[in-house]
Amino acid sequence: MYDIRLTDVSFSYGDNPVLRGLSMAVAAGEFLAVVGPNGAGKSTMLKLVAGLLRPDCGEVTVAGRTVDEARAAGDIGYVPQNFARNIADFPATVAEIVSLGLVSGRKKKLSREAARHIVDHMLAMVDLKDMRNRRVDELSGGQQQRVMVARALAGNPSLLLLDEPTSGVDYDTSTKIYGLLGQLNQSLGITVVAVSHDIEKVTRWAGRVACINKGLCFLGDCAEFRRVHAQEPHLLYYSS
Repeated sequence: MYDIRLTDVSFSYGDNPVLRGLSMAVAAGEFLAVVGPNGAGKSTMLKLVAGLLRPDCGEVTVAGRTVDEARAAGDIGYVPQNFARNIADFPATVAEIVSLGLVSGRKKKLSREAARHIVDHMLAMVDLKDMRNRRVDELSGGQQQRVMVARALAGNPSLLLLDEPTSGVDYDTSTKIYGLLGQLNQSLGITVVAVSHDIEKVTRWAGRVACINKGLCFLGDCAEFRRVHAQEPHLLYYSS
């Protein structure tokens, strides 16, 4: 069963083509790392799967449904690039930020007790339960990023999309974040797709790697990627 399928997808920003004829599939329960140079369409691909952009042509499905249907059902959790940094000055507590994820896909309003239980459970999973009442701007960058992961998980998605989840954090913190994503993938069976420039760390946990440079130029397991593709020049320069 495939959780994500892109079929002959193309997308342009105005006159600037970003993706051309991209076709790929991600299996349910998989951890896929997405790599490639700046400007090559990685983040655009993620936004198409999240339903934030519409393809110019081609089709994107999630669990056999349209993206709109999957979003309405709360199946998609999305952590955009630099999102933690953007909310760093927001006057809210950790628990309040995570609770924003509870509305996704829910047809009935949760009781206060149920909402608190879910928020505490999400914070326990990312090892931040003791900080539920701290303001977000009092946390480190890595802790803020984990709050964003907890927020995305609060809607109980089957698919978690992350765009550069370790951007702006130090080596040890980035290692812990990828370890957390790997553990969530393995223990909960959540499909994880993470766009990353940190190839060495993300491939410790990912099962497969997709290299995107306007189109798909590699899709395979991590060992094969390191052996035959990791030194390819188009990992550094996008195709015109």
